[in-house]
Amino acid sequence: MVRAAGTAVAAVEGGTSVTYDELDRRSNQLARFLLRQGAGPGSLVGLHAGRSLASLLAIVATLKIRAGYVPLDPTTPYAYLDSIARDCRADLVLSANRDGGVFAAPTINLSDALTLARAESNLAHEEDARPDDIAYVMYTSGSTGRPKGVRIPHRAVVRLVTGQSYAHFGADEVVLHNSPLSFDASTFEIWGTLLHGARCVLITDDHPSLRTIANTIRREGVTTAWFTAGLFRALVDQELEALSGLRQLLAGGDVLSPSHVMRALAALPGCQLINGYGPTENTTFTCCYRIPREGWGGGPVPIGVPIGGTYVRLLDDDMRPARDGEIGMLYAGGLGLAVDYAGDPARSAEQFVPDPQRPGARLCRTGDLVRRRPDGNLDFVGRQDRQVKVDGKRVELGEIEEMVRHCAGVSDAVVTATKGDAGALILTAYVKPAPARPGSSVVAAVHTQAMHSLPPHMQPSRIVALDEFPLTANGKIDQSLLAERAAAAPLPLASASSETERRLSEIFVRVLGARCIGVDTNFFELGATSLKLVEAHASIARIWPQVEVLALFRHPNIRDLARTLDGGHESIASEAQRRARGQAAALQRLNNARPRR
Repeated sequence: MVRAAGTAVAAVEGGTSVTYDELDRRSNQLARFLLRQGAGPGSLVGLHAGRSLASLLAIVATLKIRAGYVPLDPTTPYAYLDSIARDCRADLVLSANRDGGVFAAPTINLSDALTLARAESNLAHEEDARPDDIAYVMYTSGSTGRPKGVRIPHRAVVRLVTGQSYAHFGADEVVLHNSPLSFDASTFEIWGTLLHGARCVLITDDHPSLRTIANTIRREGVTTAWFTAGLFRALVDQELEALSGLRQLLAGGDVLSPSHVMRALAALPGCQLINGYGPTENTTFTCCYRIPREGWGGGPVPIGVPIGGTYVRLLDDDMRPARDGEIGMLYAGGLGLAVDYAGDPARSAEQFVPDPQRPGARLCRTGDLVRRRPDGNLDFVGRQDRQVKVDGKRVELGEIEEMVRHCAGVSDAVVTATKGDAGALILTAYVKPAPARPGSSVVAAVHTQAMHSLPPHMQPSRIVALDEFPLTANGKIDQSLLAERAAAAPLPLASASSETERRLSEIFVRVLGARCIGVDTNFFELGATSLKLVEAHASIARIWPQVEVLALFRHPNIRDLARTLDGGHESIASEAQRRARGQAAALQRLNNARPRR
């Protein structure tokens, strides 16, 4: 593809771009540098970085030496990331950060690595990857308290973006790269671009605002984009016009809102909408549904049919085929299957089972219940276990419970997931304090531990201390009564005392679906997620255009945010200027690392 694309632009980051030739030569140099550090075929290289040209170079270089990359999301606490690096036995970590925690594996600053690699030859390292080589290891939430490392081979990535009909791939596409590297939609965004000579447009903000996403799509002429179901809904509500230039829009990761799909169909006549479904264990997409312009006959949006190189089976509890119209467990087979869970043969054997109808073949047990329509398309019905989706990311409630139970002063813990008035999923941790431990101190300890050991999307929105857990007649914890107690748990409700606080209260009541909000109440206690704050920012920025979405994360209650808006116009602007200067300096370092011809 490099020879065919040549001088075509491969990727764009702000005002900086790299051609396919440059990407090839610079990744060759970095590949040789990685070999000198001891990485090679079969190695795993941790990538502690966000979306950037430097990250793309690192990924391509890693694959060129037949090693695999392990995304380590920089917005996630170091303790959690280091447990991942240890679990997969990473041989090396490339980190975009110069400060913070230290990984157990040897760690090299990514910018320094690119600079040092300039001394290496830019000729290709002559060793082609093999179909069963590990391309990456992506970690998902695990029910036992330990995250699961899904090992994905090269053949699965190739199957995702070549020889497919669910979407168009080609050199004429401009593809948005907005997914975190640790989210498997990034596989579609990166390789759906680079394997076809297309152009990849990167958004580098960790928490991009809806306006940033919309402006990037307009400015760069993006033609293909993937969004989580929640982000799709927010964009349709707030920035629908900005999507008019898209030729294809894929959404998924959770159940799509039918009303928002219908609005998008009506407003985007030149865009093909696609519902994408699939677990990480089957490489991003298992099924896709190209939504007809005339609709789909009502009800939930179907998840469609298997993509090329994949087949599915709907089986009952005895592994017998379910009849059309009956609910069955979805099992997936074919070229997209992961190899296994890193270092966990027991869980691998539970998840990847023999295909009863095809000797020697394997199936992935998805845990999803589905039903086949008369036209052959599949409907998602629900989950069989305690797994939920938060901001499109898979969360095992048992993993959060395991962390909470190990906090100081906690005798027992239960974590529930309930939908708020606005449809957002609220994670609530119920804790039973150990004898003689005040509930308030235990709640504070759990909150602190969660902030330091769990990714943001897995941190409980609320923590409630109960002397005893309510039980059913069978002696099991009564989940319905727990939910009632969460609703009854008091929250501080100091009322708005200024016009700014009042306007902010109106915005957050609408976005979070709360009946009322105290000005000192933390947004996350009300069930706010990163996506909900991005939605709120879109409304706030219409009144205070200078505010950045990051301000809502730094000042997560109405009083502090109002104080910043009323008295911090200059500080907000100067903060934005400092960030802009920092991004410009980083891009300049990247330019300086380019080889001289």
